[in-house]
Amino acid sequence: MGKFSNYLLVSDFDRTLTDRSGQIPQANLDAIGRFMEQGGAFTIGTGRSLPMSLQRFRGVPINAPLLVFNGAACYDPGAGVLLFCHPMPEDCVALMQYYEQAYPQLRLEVHGLDKHYVFHGDAERDAYLERQGAPFVHADWSMVPDPKVKFSIYSMRKDLFSITPESDEGRFFQALEADINRRGGGRYTAINSLPGMVEVQAAGTSKGIAARELARKLGRSILVCAGDAPNDLSMLEEADLPFLAADGDPRMFSRGFRPAAACTQGTIADVIRQLEQEADG
Repeated sequence: MGKFSNYLLVSDFDRTLTDRSGQIPQANLDAIGRFMEQGGAFTIGTGRSLPMSLQRFRGVPINAPLLVFNGAACYDPGAGVLLFCHPMPEDCVALMQYYEQAYPQLRLEVHGLDKHYVFHGDAERDAYLERQGAPFVHADWSMVPDPKVKFSIYSMRKDLFSITPESDEGRFFQALEADINRRGGGRYTAINSLPGMVEVQAAGTSKGIAARELARKLGRSILVCAGDAPNDLSMLEEADLPFLAADGDPRMFSRGFRPAAACTQGTIADVIRQLEQEADG
């Protein structure tokens, strides 16, 4: 029994566990090792799909099941099994087809358990998926199998992180989030997780719900969560100890979460340092 034997630490991946270049700082890896040695359970809560996560997270030190699709599914990589999966409602194709037809200038992807199904060509996004090791196919609707876990709509701009919330494009995606939530009639949750992207999944699913459910399954009474973006909001609100990266989305700063170092300085290393200081009294 170590001092963190009752803790589950769930970290967002992009720009929380990683730095801005997509690399995981060594300080984070070292701190996670110490956390695990003291009995802590560590995992990632991500908006990424399961197939993308299985490739991208190879070698990342985790000792608890992954939360993927923004918490719509939980996968145990050690056992190779889904612990739970909450797909979108059966009528989701009609909703997705509306946005495919209404916004041909945007990239639409359906995220399944096996691959990404792509609508509207975007060579930059294709190249990104290839670099991430995520299987994908340019599809028509007859090719998309069940379960359909999530879909995302992206700006066809090379660097999504270059779009700001206050820009015209950023405001467009905020309005798109509101429109999807309205058209979804309470059966879907749309999240403007980056200024140039909206992610959509079944209502009643979120990183926060999934993180708490996983903590209960593991018998961990203290849930620690760290993130940087609006799709992390639910798990930060659910956490007993919520940490926000110092260089996170400015829309998150007024929420009163505990501050952690910027991702370039090792957000998770700083979170664990703070936990160690408090545990040692």
